[in-house]
Amino acid sequence: MPHLSQQCINHLMKAILIFIFMLGFFYSLDVFADKRPLPNSRLNKLSGEKDQAYDVKSQWDQKYNKRNYVYGKRPVKFLAENYDYLKEESEVLDMGMGEGRNAVFLASKGHIVTGIDLSSVAIKKARKLALERNVKIKTIVGSLNKYKLPENSFDAIVCFYFVDRDLTEKMLKWLKPGGILIYEAYTTEQLKKMKNKANENEFHYLKPQELLTMFPNTKILKYEEPEHETEFRSSIILKKVN
Repeated sequence: MPHLSQQCINHLMKAILIFIFMLGFFYSLDVFADKRPLPNSRLNKLSGEKDQAYDVKSQWDQKYNKRNYVYGKRPVKFLAENYDYLKEESEVLDMGMGEGRNAVFLASKGHIVTGIDLSSVAIKKARKLALERNVKIKTIVGSLNKYKLPENSFDAIVCFYFVDRDLTEKMLKWLKPGGILIYEAYTTEQLKKMKNKANENEFHYLKPQELLTMFPNTKILKYEEPEHETEFRSSIILKKVN
């Protein structure tokens, strides 16, 4: 091996240092990064992608995050006209309570009310409304599909404008024998009237007369589905038979 002069060695070392510097520079520019799209499972893990429930929660939080009450402070008309179907001091579950207008109304009538909703913003406003009306309600932030409630624990359940057919069996289990269910929601006829319905899902609307067969082992105490109203809704009051 030929003897290298000190000058050659210095030039060689300088070249190596320049190469190392340039290599680091290109890496900092992400020149050598793998540009292929990540597989979905890996992408979800790296990005911390929210599940569907969280996305829905965020949407409702945003909707309720206003100074005023989105749906007002008065109870649903069907409830205000028919709350006397409930026995005194009933333990009531308000499903999809929202900002608490129905729960607070029932509490003002002497009932013991538990309200559950996915939106923490709505729950906060419900608590505020309860304080304003000087009544007490129990509130739960959570998904109705995931939250576990004991069977035969409520004298009554109220549910307004929240349609989830996967919950019908659970609702009847949560009711005590002889318990009352008051339910109201829009029908698909209402969906036909809507101008901006691109983001609406027909699954969240009742089919005409669907409520009549939606809850087995119950006795129908009252049923309404007017066709001449400006809004198309279906309303029912049921009693659990066993």
